[in-house]
Amino acid sequence: MGRRPKLTSEELVSQADLNCCPDLDDSHPGQAEDYLNSLVTAVWIYDIENYCIVWANEAALALWESESLEELKSRDFKPGASDAVQQTLKDYQQIFKSGKSLSRIWRYSPKGILKEAYCQLSGYTLSDGRIAVLTEAITVDLIDNNSGASSVITLSTYDMDGHFISGNPPFLETQNHDYSHLKSLFPYTDDYQKIRNIIEHTGRFEGDVQIYSNKQILWHRLVVSICEHDNLEASLLVQQFNIDDMKNKELALEKEVITDPLTGLLNRRGLKNAVKDKGNFVIFYIDLDGFKLVNDSLGHTVGDQVLRHMGTRLTSGLFQKGHACRFGGDEFIWLIDEEKLKDSVEKTANSLLKAMNQPFIDSEDRPVTVSASVGVAHYPRDGKDFEDLVLKADAAMYLAKKQGKHCWVNYISGMESSLQRHSQLAQYLYKALENQEFQLYYQPIFDTKAKRIHSFEALLRWDSVDIGRVPTDECIRVAEEIGIITDIEKWVIDTAIGDLNLLRGIFDSDLAMAINVSSQYFSNSEFVSRVVRELNKKGLSGSAINIELTEGTLLSDLNHHDNAATRVNDAGIPISIDDFGTGYSSLAYLHQIPATLVKIDGSFTRRVEEDSTMIMSIKHLIESLKLNTIVEGVETAEQSKILNSLGLFLQQGYGLGLPQPLAFYQDEGNVRNLAGLQ
Repeated sequence: MGRRPKLTSEELVSQADLNCCPDLDDSHPGQAEDYLNSLVTAVWIYDIENYCIVWANEAALALWESESLEELKSRDFKPGASDAVQQTLKDYQQIFKSGKSLSRIWRYSPKGILKEAYCQLSGYTLSDGRIAVLTEAITVDLIDNNSGASSVITLSTYDMDGHFISGNPPFLETQNHDYSHLKSLFPYTDDYQKIRNIIEHTGRFEGDVQIYSNKQILWHRLVVSICEHDNLEASLLVQQFNIDDMKNKELALEKEVITDPLTGLLNRRGLKNAVKDKGNFVIFYIDLDGFKLVNDSLGHTVGDQVLRHMGTRLTSGLFQKGHACRFGGDEFIWLIDEEKLKDSVEKTANSLLKAMNQPFIDSEDRPVTVSASVGVAHYPRDGKDFEDLVLKADAAMYLAKKQGKHCWVNYISGMESSLQRHSQLAQYLYKALENQEFQLYYQPIFDTKAKRIHSFEALLRWDSVDIGRVPTDECIRVAEEIGIITDIEKWVIDTAIGDLNLLRGIFDSDLAMAINVSSQYFSNSEFVSRVVRELNKKGLSGSAINIELTEGTLLSDLNHHDNAATRVNDAGIPISIDDFGTGYSSLAYLHQIPATLVKIDGSFTRRVEEDSTMIMSIKHLIESLKLNTIVEGVETAEQSKILNSLGLFLQQGYGLGLPQPLAFYQDEGNVRNLAGLQ
């Protein structure tokens, strides 16, 4: 016989779906036991209070190295059960009473043989009404490495003053550091104090923390809860899950997302993240004078050297205490808290000009000099939020340019009169909604393996009769700010659903439509019912569309008890995470989002020809959670070829198919040309 193939933990545990069997009962073995004994999955029932196994199938006997059920039932597990393990199981009892189940990796040592098993734990009511643990387990060696199973759980208990009481074997094996007191686990005392404060107020802490483990400082998901005991003093139960690999990948991804790859400075997203919860601060908006001339005359390589040198100067000397950002092209922002500003704004701005104007020697030993124009704005005096403040500083910088460059200008109210586009767009948006100036374009998403169009994404276009084509991002941003985004998106959904039947008639009958939805409309109480009503009008099921949402929208929605994502999921409408990798979500929380599909942002696609490591890491993460993947931003045949070799076959981008109006797809010649690209 050949080797038995490895299965995922979900596939193995699913073989023991106890809901489809008759009740287990020692007096009526029959069909239920025959069924369970045929499974690869080990199944047993553990009596928590009596420290014994009361039933097990044949696979469980093998796992426990037992020759018979009678022998296994006779074993007393109390001598090897630490207080921490026993308290954990009692904690689980409360969870089981609410009908919930848990997934854990547990370590066993039957007859001194160390084993690890992926366990699905749920409650089982014994004949006397007590709750036992029903365990469905498969040894780790049979689980696919990419199945997403969590690390071995380590358990310990401490008294309410933080003194050690007990720990299970995995805890004792990994804690080479002093663990006599709870605070000894933490390399950073602030973390310990923060956890103590939270426990005192709420009775429970759960979060990602660095602690000592295996003579290292590693990231763990830590759960600390207060446990009450009959006739005994309360204690602290500490559960540790090693998430170091996943957390480090997450942090690397977060850094990549918020960092400009050329200069190493923050990018726009990173700077916006850095100013969250800040008090008073000043931003200096810097635009290089003469940079285009350097690029045109000396080449882009020298231009890149200029940008890197400017980045170094903005993080050195006087400027180390601030946040430096490459905002785009040859534009930079330097931001600092007012309380950290050593000199006056005037002196600081002049120091910036001097630093930017210093010549440097390029790689060809040529002296290169550029200057800068600087606009200054203060928060909260000059702007209500970060975006508003940037606009004000940009207006001041624009005036500095007009005044002859190589100077700085402090923002004064009204200075932005030359930058009226925002208010102009707001005015014309109201008009566009009334005059039906919007149009939907549909971009194909290709299944390159099956060589067919998998689905379409509906994209908003606005051709204003007054100002021409308006970029979609700009249109949506202003619409959200003035509160009409919901009305626009109602029109988008109605139109896209209506056009889907037409596109299905041209292409495949199972074609789906992806529709982007803002957080404002998604959180609207009428959103789900209205979408379902529109689908019913057109005779379509929920699976005909796919609601695309950003990571930020989904994670914010998780905080609500009656969240919209659950209602959408219950309606049978798939959810996809859009632009994945560009948000602030913790990868450790991704499994909580009820999505079926993840769209990898095009910024990773652009780098895939040089380095495919990051996109492969994201792919493995997504696949471990049993989600499908679409890669955005495919611009070249080479990118598509590389993605195919990585097993990423659902692709979208201008290199495969441009967004087009419905009329384009109703032309037979265009459809034939599209078929040639598939």
